[in-house]
Amino acid sequence: MIRRARLRLTVWYAGVFVVMLVVLGGAAYLTMRRSLEAEVDRGVRTVVDGMRSTEIELNDRGSSAEREYHGETADVFVLIVRPDGRLAANPNRVEPDHFLPPALVQAAIAGRPGWATVHDDHESFRLYAAPLTRRGAPAGAIVGGRSLSAHERDLTALLVILGALGVMGTAMAVGGGYLLAGRALRPIGLAYERQRRFVGDASHELRSPLAVIRASSELLLRESLPPAQRESVEEIRDTSTEAAALVDDLLTLARLDHEPPAATGERTDLANSAGEVLRQMQPLLDAHGTAVVTQLEAAPARCSDLDARRVLRALIENVIAHTPPGTALEVASGVAGGWAMLRVRDHGAGVPGPALDTLFERFTRVDRARTPGSGSGLGLAIVFALVRRRGGHVDARNHPGGGLEVEVRLPVAP
Repeated sequence: MIRRARLRLTVWYAGVFVVMLVVLGGAAYLTMRRSLEAEVDRGVRTVVDGMRSTEIELNDRGSSAEREYHGETADVFVLIVRPDGRLAANPNRVEPDHFLPPALVQAAIAGRPGWATVHDDHESFRLYAAPLTRRGAPAGAIVGGRSLSAHERDLTALLVILGALGVMGTAMAVGGGYLLAGRALRPIGLAYERQRRFVGDASHELRSPLAVIRASSELLLRESLPPAQRESVEEIRDTSTEAAALVDDLLTLARLDHEPPAATGERTDLANSAGEVLRQMQPLLDAHGTAVVTQLEAAPARCSDLDARRVLRALIENVIAHTPPGTALEVASGVAGGWAMLRVRDHGAGVPGPALDTLFERFTRVDRARTPGSGSGLGLAIVFALVRRRGGHVDARNHPGGGLEVEVRLPVAP
């Protein structure tokens, strides 16, 4: 439980940090992009406005437009266009036919300056067109442009840097989150360990008094007692029996919590173990009116026969305790996906969706529609602990055809 809590807290810490990285990285990227775009536009407009302020003569032989190349605007090119749309000057020797939008030029000649971003041969250009006027009359247009290749290279480099920082930041967030989660959960872990030891010690100490109470009540029942006293003694015996079963379950869980993972050299066939358990529990199944359908195929598992029987016995007892009399039961075994499988499905009311997530936790109870009988709420917790100790997995789900299905997966034995 503590491990799962630490993992969840680590994921939460890392998730928060990654979200912060994404937000900050996105803000930095957008800010840098807007800054570069503003720099490109400012350089183009500076050149165009500077040339518009000079006296440019347009005649049949061309134009007198010339410009000096220096500073941040050295890569800006200009085009001079006559009022009829023909090119009058091309000081930079570019090829405007490939990228110059006629609509942008015509709008500028008509007195409407404008911007455009165009693409040509895997290259992008930023263009600005403004009208030329002489003595208040339209005299053509001037178009300034700039390649966005350098701008795009800068943005790509920025993305690479931000990506690298994001990967390193995520790795640091996971490591730091794991350390912070461990530090935050340390008091809870210590308290949980103390509680677990207390439960184990208390359960061990309670076994003897409960055994004495049960034995004493059974001795009293052998005597001739008035009906009222006999009923009270029977209630004491039954209650002590239930308490003893609860104590045994608590001791089993306490032992499983402290024991290391089981050796992998043991081997059993889940089909054989299931058949033997069903034979032993047949009187209980008959008393509950439970019809059992089996589909037992060979399933060699890295598990002891004792643990396999305990798992199946706990699953069947869970069905008997928490389903109405007469509920049908299906038991199947086999091998699939490299796992030895054991499935137990009842045809009862199933379990509410939210309860499935906590079904294997200790003292878990669901609504009475599912659990008309009694139970300590430890049976499935013991199943979970036994299977995990053997390196396996156990899942529970509501079957589409109705009822609860529990699937146990154990490593396949050669």
